[in-house]
Amino acid sequence: MPNAPKRRDVLKYAGATGAAATAFGLPLAQPAAAAEPETFRARGRAPLDTVVFGDADSEAAHHLEATLSDVVTGGLGQPARVLNPSTPAAYWGGTLKFDVAVRPTGTTYVTVRLWGDDHDDTSEEAGSGTNMWRLQLFCEGKQVGYEDQGAVDSLDILDTAPRTPGRFFFHTLPLPERMTAGRNKVTLEIRSMGRIWSYGQDASQLYRTMTTPSRGIYRLYTHTDPYFEAPRGEVQGTAPTATVRTGGEEVMDAIRARVQKDQKNLLTTATPATMDGWAMQSLAEGYLWPGSPAHQDPQAIERVLMAIDGRYMAWKADATVLTGSDQQWQGFGRVGLVLALLWEHLGDRLDGQVTGSPYAIANPGFESGGATPTGWQMPGWATAGGGTWARDTTVRRSGTASLKLQVSTASGYSYVNSAPRTRLTPGTYRYGAWIRTDGVTGAGAHIDPLFFDASGKLVGSDHKVYASKGTHDWEYVEFVFATPAGATQLELHLRLSGPGTAWFDDITLVAPADTTAPVPPPRRDAYVDMLRSSRDYWRRHFPHYSNQAQICAIGLYQTNRGLRLLAPELALPEDRARDYLYQSIGMVPYLGPEDQDGNPTRPLGADYYQVTRAGLTRELGYVGSYGEVIDWLVMMYESVTRGYQGQEAPELRDHMVMMTKARGKFRVVDVDKDHHRISRIETVIGWRNEVYPGETAYASRTAWDSNPVMSAAVFKDPEIVGWTQEMVADGQLYPQLNLQATHPWTRVGLNALRFLSRDWDDFQSLAARPARIPTAWDQPDFVLTDEQNGCVAVKNGEELFFASLYFRSRQGVNNYARIHHVTPVDQRSATVREHSAGTTDATFTARDWVLWDYAINDPGASHLPPGGFPPPGDTLHQALAGDVYRLAPVPDDVPDPTLGVHFDGVETMLVGRAPFYLCEYGDYLVAMNTSTDRTCVLPARPDFGPARDLVTGKTIGAGKRPRLGPLSTLVLYRGDTG
Repeated sequence: MPNAPKRRDVLKYAGATGAAATAFGLPLAQPAAAAEPETFRARGRAPLDTVVFGDADSEAAHHLEATLSDVVTGGLGQPARVLNPSTPAAYWGGTLKFDVAVRPTGTTYVTVRLWGDDHDDTSEEAGSGTNMWRLQLFCEGKQVGYEDQGAVDSLDILDTAPRTPGRFFFHTLPLPERMTAGRNKVTLEIRSMGRIWSYGQDASQLYRTMTTPSRGIYRLYTHTDPYFEAPRGEVQGTAPTATVRTGGEEVMDAIRARVQKDQKNLLTTATPATMDGWAMQSLAEGYLWPGSPAHQDPQAIERVLMAIDGRYMAWKADATVLTGSDQQWQGFGRVGLVLALLWEHLGDRLDGQVTGSPYAIANPGFESGGATPTGWQMPGWATAGGGTWARDTTVRRSGTASLKLQVSTASGYSYVNSAPRTRLTPGTYRYGAWIRTDGVTGAGAHIDPLFFDASGKLVGSDHKVYASKGTHDWEYVEFVFATPAGATQLELHLRLSGPGTAWFDDITLVAPADTTAPVPPPRRDAYVDMLRSSRDYWRRHFPHYSNQAQICAIGLYQTNRGLRLLAPELALPEDRARDYLYQSIGMVPYLGPEDQDGNPTRPLGADYYQVTRAGLTRELGYVGSYGEVIDWLVMMYESVTRGYQGQEAPELRDHMVMMTKARGKFRVVDVDKDHHRISRIETVIGWRNEVYPGETAYASRTAWDSNPVMSAAVFKDPEIVGWTQEMVADGQLYPQLNLQATHPWTRVGLNALRFLSRDWDDFQSLAARPARIPTAWDQPDFVLTDEQNGCVAVKNGEELFFASLYFRSRQGVNNYARIHHVTPVDQRSATVREHSAGTTDATFTARDWVLWDYAINDPGASHLPPGGFPPPGDTLHQALAGDVYRLAPVPDDVPDPTLGVHFDGVETMLVGRAPFYLCEYGDYLVAMNTSTDRTCVLPARPDFGPARDLVTGKTIGAGKRPRLGPLSTLVLYRGDTG
């Protein structure tokens, strides 16, 4: 890893840096390759240059070269250019190349003007469209920033929802100082490209073909102040008057129909052994819910246990079933949860053997199935016999059902065989069945074992054993036979030849005493083995990303809860099991994976918390969609409180309510594409897989595992309830439920079931509450600061100001801040230069990469080249390559290495968050002290002030130098000092 610091080299600075000057050794560190920054000079907000696309004079003056481009009349009648796909369609589409003026010193910014109504209309679900085209900026032939996941990101990412209906919006990026230094003009290029799927495991998955034109590109400006202010006279547009969305109630009927269909399928048709964890839980929940066809049906319990059996057998055949479980990082946790839900209804079923062994006949008592039993089939050649077959729940020798064969003609027949084939070993087996008949004549009812070799070739011929003819009660027929030479598989045929009706039940296959075939253990033993193995594995592999840690902690608690029921002596004490939950949501420090002796390894030191003091999940700064962990919080809470021996957990609830309320400060209230009032997740300043604008969310959103009323229904906090009731009043509930009604995944089906069976009724029973989303214009002002995530959220009159000062600093302090500024008139998003102090002398040099492939963060993904897969076409080069980032001090108790094996490209926790930041944007100045034990003094800012401290309301004069204590932030605003 050339030019990269060794971990121990970083650690040695941790103590020394903090002992420097009280103000972190100011003056501040400058951005890479920058001269005296523009923000320290007199301000001038007029653009250096403006390119009006679609205007012939402006394009000629800037020597525009356009390929695959058309001029269109767009928003508010303004000219624009669209970039078209190539023929044949490829990842790259049309381009615009032109010259613009820049400043030879400091940072020159580029701002693009785009129409806020444009969006990808291929999907109503945010983030799931197919035409989410991007625009990428190039300077002097080099790509500026990453195409995905970069601090300096794409010039635009089209989303499935309009960003600012009825108005233009502005997006700002900095040009590399090294490319503008000493120059008055540079050549820029805008290239259009297809969608990127951030988790692509190869180039074809990652880079998607562009097939339709890009959004319109209206104007591009260059300027020196980070805050862009459009010249007077430019048409901007106004926000549409918000209305209430109406209609959509029919989605409730669709959800009801979907849930009923899912439950019937799980009860009668789906093969239990192949059910995933969500299906398994859905059927268990259905057994408990009076609205399900599975309610109180013993077959539902048996099928759930058969599903667990299937998971056990799959795991024994392939150990990766544990690590690659349905929900990554949860292991077999859902097995423990299902056992807790059904514990009082299991009877003696856990004493029976695990089903699903390849050496046993599946479903021998026909207990599982619907119209026909699972594990049995009528072969195609047998359909010509004219007979019928069915699973009969009115006649049985034992259990709840039998197999019924019926023939109406003298020459007719009905033949059924077991499927899949059963494995055999050499030796003498006993094959048997109980048969009951009614009016049987002709050849009669019989069993017929057929043997096959490993290639599937029939070995030998029929071996028929008949029951008595006529009408009689249950009669046992048996065939004792040595496995033929070469035979390794068996099909057991159940047949009726000639007219009459026959029932079969309790099929038996008894292996020889000296068989080498593995014998399935009792369910209780098998389940203990599963749960203990899962718990102990994930204790040693406790991940560090907040949502991953939460999922893993849920699985750890659930597996331990199952052990508490099955084998209490093997279960961890309750306080120890809850400690994983506490770690994952920041109630206690995160201690990381444990060693073989159960000792925590503390990969991030002894004082790293997964959730910040402000209540936000902690990763590399603020996260938008990935920070919406309300679904995991609810599941965590219910893992403790629901089912047999469920316990109260007020400490969890209180902390989770605090986290949910913190998310409420990161909402943008606007209008949707139809001009109806809506609340969306703030995502512009988020560092991980964000879409713009964010998904609909008031208190909680709709996702694979969450519905929009679940947090209100479960936590019942007055503010959370009020926000959720506001969503209903805005008419935004029903559009969010379309996913539950339509997506076929069993995971979504479980979510739909919980909404219909519990959350919706519980929510409707709650009293009306007056609380409303805090970021609406009619709500009180606030300032939320989060020094551990390096972010702020401010409501200041009719302005929202969101900033991330610790933005995508994956491998060093990059001195980039991300801003989102919202007013009723316009919106601005920007990546801007900031200043930091207190860093070490160790450095990281930016690579010549053009993409951050998120999957590369997995050290096991050895097939990924550093920087991810290069995009199709000519080799590209990074304009930011060679920039040098200083590293932040790291606590000296962080071990070496930090998080296991490192290779070039893996993001590194902690080294990118500076002890001090100073960021200016427009009328806002943010100074943030992220250290835990140092006080700093704001540098003299004679050109910024007087300004109002938005926390205290006091006016601070120009040039004043306030002191900032540990973990504190100063937010100044000079737009109003009255």
